[in-house]
Amino acid sequence: MTAPDTGPPETGPPETNPLAPERNGPLSFDGIREMDRNPPRIWTVIYVVTALAAVWLLVAYPAIPYFSGASKGVFEWSSRANLAAASADAEANPNSLQARFEQASIAQAEADPALKAYAVAAGSATFGENCAACHGRAGQGGVGFPNLVDTDWLWGGSAEAIRHTLQVGIRWPGTDDTRASQMPAFGAQRLLERAQVHDLVDYVRGLSGAGHDAAAADRAAPVFAENCAACHGAAGRGNQDLGAPNLTDAASVYGSGREAIFTTIWQSRAGVMPAFGTRLPDDSLRKLVVYVRNFGGGE
Repeated sequence: MTAPDTGPPETGPPETNPLAPERNGPLSFDGIREMDRNPPRIWTVIYVVTALAAVWLLVAYPAIPYFSGASKGVFEWSSRANLAAASADAEANPNSLQARFEQASIAQAEADPALKAYAVAAGSATFGENCAACHGRAGQGGVGFPNLVDTDWLWGGSAEAIRHTLQVGIRWPGTDDTRASQMPAFGAQRLLERAQVHDLVDYVRGLSGAGHDAAAADRAAPVFAENCAACHGAAGRGNQDLGAPNLTDAASVYGSGREAIFTTIWQSRAGVMPAFGTRLPDDSLRKLVVYVRNFGGGE
């Protein structure tokens, strides 16, 4: 086997590097010239200074993790300890916003610009952590999740009603006084024929002024009176005590299209919301009420 042809050998005197004589020799490889120039001195100074600063920070502040904790540093500085101390000082001050909020009702807090701004700021964080996943960051909800921006509330949009809903949740297992309503699955349980359910769809759409078949709505009127009016009311305006929706407006948690209404009547709906009274302190719930009502909805 012969060695691969690497081309003709270099000819002429070897190149020299005037900046580094000890490295004199071939300095060109495939047309690339290799030289050796020392970096600017300021770069070296900056590198050394930053390295020393890093060592100082490691020694002065908590930085090195251990199996059971971390180094405390020479100054024993702790952001958590500082926050706890600042919070304790604020709570001990009778004139602090927190102390004033604790003494005020929700209505009083909403009427006081400073207290309202304080509650909204705190409630925003609580809402983002616990509610936004379903209701959306702006509270506009989605299919299956109520819109908190409008004035149509199943269980009431007053401050106290919202607070109670937050405390006990909706159909939340293990909470005895949770909000609960149960609409029959009129189709799945064979309480109504399919044709009757289709007629009811037109009747419900007619209540809100949506496009519908008037003849079908007329046929469904006695069916509605017999099966639906007990909860939704003879005029379809709902009942907040029962959590029965108002059928005369365009708002609908599960949609107001024909297919959505048919599915609701046929198989019913049963949305669930956690009982936050077991997760959050009452102070956080009250701030959350102020924040939710600040969307512009409620009553």
